Amino acid sequence: MPSVRDVLGVSAVSLMRYGVRPEDDVYTAISLLERRAPHLAKLLKAVAGVGGAS
Repeated sequence: MPSVRDVLGVSAVSLMRYGVRPEDDVYTAISLLERRAPHLAKLLKAVAGVGGAS
């Protein structure tokens, strides 16, 4: 699974305020974001091509 940095590039550091580290894998990041920032979880799902982003 790619890391958040692999998917978002330098923009990955903007998710640190929500507890997501750039080195985290995308599924871990989505799990954290679903609790703290659901709108960003949805965005990351769409960008990463992970199911359930509708």
